[in-house]
Amino acid sequence: MHARVTAILVARNGAKHLERTLEALSRQTRQPDVVITVDCGSSDKTADLLAAFGPTHIISAGADLTFGQAIATAARILPPPTSDGEMLWLLAQDSAPEPGALAALLGELEIAPSVAVAGPKVMDWHAGDYIHNFGQSMTPGGSTVTLVESELDQGQHDGMGDVLAVSAGGMLVRHTVWDQLGGFDPALPSADDALDFCVRVRMAGYRVSGVASARIATAGDGVAGTSGSSRGRARRKRLRAMRAAQLHRRLVYAPAWTIPVHWLALVPLALLRSIGQLLRKEPGAILGEFSAAFAAAFSGIRVSAARRRFAATRKLGWGSIASLRVSSAEVRRRHALKREASVTGVRGDRPDIRFLSGGGAWTVLAAAIAGVVLLAPLLGARTLTGGGLLPLSDSLAELWGSVGYGWRDIGLGFVGAADPFAAVLAVLGSLTFWAPSFSLVLLYFLALPLAALGAWLAASRLTERASLRAVAAVLWILAPTFLSAIAAGRPAAILVHLLLPWLFFAGFAAARSWSAAGSAALLFAAIVACAPSLTPALLAAWLITVLVSGRSVMRFIGIPLPALALAAPLILDQGLRGTWLALLADPGVPVPGPSVPGWQLLLGFPSGELGGWAPLLEMLGLPGVHASVLVPVLLIPLAVLGGLSLFLHGARGAAFSLLAALLGLATAVAAGSLQLSSIGAQTPSIWPGAGLSLYWLGLVGAVVFALRGLRRFAVAPAVTAVVALIIVVAPLVAALPLGTSVVREGIDRTQPAFVSAEAQTDARVGTLQIVPQPDGGILATIVRGPGTTLNAQSTLSSTDRTLSGKERELADLAGNLASRSGLDTAAGLADFGIRFVLLRPAAVTPAGPGSEAPVTPAAAETAGRTMTALDGNAALSPVGDTAFGRLWRDETVVGAGPNGTIPSHPGGPLGVISLLVAAVVIGATVLLSIPTGAGPEAVRQASRDAIRETARARAKQKAKEKKRTARTPGRRKSTPRTAETVTPTAPTDAAASGSATPDAGDAVNTADTVNTADTVNTADTTGHPGTTETATLQEEEHIAQ
Repeated sequence: MHARVTAILVARNGAKHLERTLEALSRQTRQPDVVITVDCGSSDKTADLLAAFGPTHIISAGADLTFGQAIATAARILPPPTSDGEMLWLLAQDSAPEPGALAALLGELEIAPSVAVAGPKVMDWHAGDYIHNFGQSMTPGGSTVTLVESELDQGQHDGMGDVLAVSAGGMLVRHTVWDQLGGFDPALPSADDALDFCVRVRMAGYRVSGVASARIATAGDGVAGTSGSSRGRARRKRLRAMRAAQLHRRLVYAPAWTIPVHWLALVPLALLRSIGQLLRKEPGAILGEFSAAFAAAFSGIRVSAARRRFAATRKLGWGSIASLRVSSAEVRRRHALKREASVTGVRGDRPDIRFLSGGGAWTVLAAAIAGVVLLAPLLGARTLTGGGLLPLSDSLAELWGSVGYGWRDIGLGFVGAADPFAAVLAVLGSLTFWAPSFSLVLLYFLALPLAALGAWLAASRLTERASLRAVAAVLWILAPTFLSAIAAGRPAAILVHLLLPWLFFAGFAAARSWSAAGSAALLFAAIVACAPSLTPALLAAWLITVLVSGRSVMRFIGIPLPALALAAPLILDQGLRGTWLALLADPGVPVPGPSVPGWQLLLGFPSGELGGWAPLLEMLGLPGVHASVLVPVLLIPLAVLGGLSLFLHGARGAAFSLLAALLGLATAVAAGSLQLSSIGAQTPSIWPGAGLSLYWLGLVGAVVFALRGLRRFAVAPAVTAVVALIIVVAPLVAALPLGTSVVREGIDRTQPAFVSAEAQTDARVGTLQIVPQPDGGILATIVRGPGTTLNAQSTLSSTDRTLSGKERELADLAGNLASRSGLDTAAGLADFGIRFVLLRPAAVTPAGPGSEAPVTPAAAETAGRTMTALDGNAALSPVGDTAFGRLWRDETVVGAGPNGTIPSHPGGPLGVISLLVAAVVIGATVLLSIPTGAGPEAVRQASRDAIRETARARAKQKAKEKKRTARTPGRRKSTPRTAETVTPTAPTDAAASGSATPDAGDAVNTADTVNTADTVNTADTTGHPGTTETATLQEEEHIAQ
């Protein structure tokens, strides 16, 4: 019996590809008997193209119709099939068949009556010699597997016959089987619709065959199947649809008794798979995972309806298709190949940074040796003290307990948010978990080599010249702000200087790497935690990057999220107090410092005194030599190179570097004018060194660009700049060896030994510490237990300018103790649980590096008066002088008193919620930052992108040859061999479609005229060798674009 074929073509805004598809359909050697076109709400020229083609029927449908629903709509206008010889050929707007495609598909069904579905080899639209996909199957767990995809077609798969499934576009199916099975599942709008249908075909007792000789090109428009677009939104939608389809099929295929198990496992599996998505660098698929899980869990009657349809037509068991499913071993092999492809880099080989051969290791080693020499006085230290240095908590439990929202044991104590810096210190202290405070010692000794390493790697993003990378590393470790932070005992500032180059290093690669984006987010959070004053500048740089990042915007958009998650409780607390600017306050111990003029900040000095040159020259007594002249002159080479970078090769990058420097300088200037914290009568300003680190980073980047632009003339300027900078920072470098630094070896405790011993039995023992101030006043603070730690400090306390009622009572008590008022202080001591009173050395007015400020007469007088008053207080008994000051004890006080107890559950629900949110965000970012290679979807997409790039390169070469041939019509030019070496050549669909004459195309528009079609096909057959000359110049130029 003669077969009757009905071609059903579905289009939705497909004018871009529809013309080629219609032309290819008209050139079939075996013409379809009926052509039905379905226009799904197109708003472009699709309807006009379909009308001009002249199909048997034209159906106008809604835009929300799926491919399967559109096919079913078209099939309903046909009379019921009367034999197995009636076929439906399913096509989409981007399904362009080669001339013999239908004949080959039909031949497969005619010679094998048991075959109910035949599918073509689907080729790439632009590169016709590459297989887009051919054949589908399932893993034992039900996951979809494309048997062949993104491969060069060399006939290696032409022997493929029986398969589990074929793709929807180009599928030829018996009309009787289509009606028997009810077509595609309405619950599968795009993904796995053909797979599910073919599985039901197999289970109904029929066969599915792949026909290698039938070739159809597809562009991946997303009408038949999912969209093949590489855009992030399309990829996320595709992944969501694929997961939703897999879960739906699982619920449909599973035995009835397992349905509750599968249903309960939907959301937990989504959570576990989300972790895997982060490791596979597909964070955009996480929302899709949960969306698919909830859609499957609450799908209503769709699953039950699909199960009824499946059961009604099923005749065979699952064992009948076991041989057609992909085995577990094959799944593992495919995953291994994908992992190998992801590790080697799906976007090409990345340049080697040559850390060992390029001198990076020697640079870091030299910095390490210099660090040991300069910090020799601290060798053997277990803890450090001085400036902003304090010990950390002794145990990891206490260290991590100071993170989050809860009780802040500072002064009288309060419930509030911890500074994000506490989380940084917790991570740092965990590195030396046996002695957390030792991590600060390691930080000091590793500061120079780590700074050199970060700067060297950051410079590798800007230049391949090893010498320039070394220069950048030297300039970075000699930054005055870095050396000032080391000498002043500012661990947060040291960390900022160490992390900034790594932020640049990771951010530079974030546009093409999710791992780098995750690392940049963690570094951003750590830097903001250490120096909140840098937040505006870093946010400005981030915003600029987002605006210019184009399609990589999703990798940058989430960089501030970890920082926000850490700081959210603190933002809430400061916001409720109305002290928004206090969010910029420096974390840790407030360290008073001198006021620094703006011109010194411009030179890079955050502590005044020009890095110690002013007191040094005054001490040396050199006539006519002024530090205010000498230092700027020595820094001229750096300034000249920075400005010169704007006029050499790489000026665009240099401009961005100088913009970063400008943001850093503006931050430093603004920080110096903000006095947000207080310590006694002193109100230190924000440390401007953090902004100067960003300023110096931008300046060093500009210098690298300048030296790179100078090429062989760069040696003399580089040496001059480095030598001059060494001279400038000499006083800062010698601060520790000469003893002019405030940093020194500390002890494991911050309280006298007598108090520490008492704290072993009573962790809440109270000590009232009194510090005479330079203006003659006193600073009174209650310290609980063994003493305060660095991780327990809080900006909520240091920026609070108001006094509570209890704090006023404590101030009155301290004032009475420090003077002979005659009032009985015993009740007050008991009320606050104060067992010890410690008179500490008097505070001094802050001075610059290299100079010491004496104790003021007012402070000395206050110290003497307080000591006399305490000695004469009958409630106190003197213990004696200690390393921390003079100590007295009250024998009558037992316990912490009513004002010294910690409330139960101080954090409440807010503490738990904020901690969970921060843990989830930080944990997800950590998983994302782990360099595990690209995910399978990224590898698949990269392979297809590479194929398209190859096609574009080939088309451009062809277009150039056509233009050259057109310019010299009298000469016949041969195609250069280089054009053939782009990729192996094969007959392309573009060539085939371009070989038809206008007359032939007009003749085919009458689909019912079989003899006319045969006449045209004869011309097509003789003109279809697949040579490059058959494609039109206009089509080649379109592909090249």
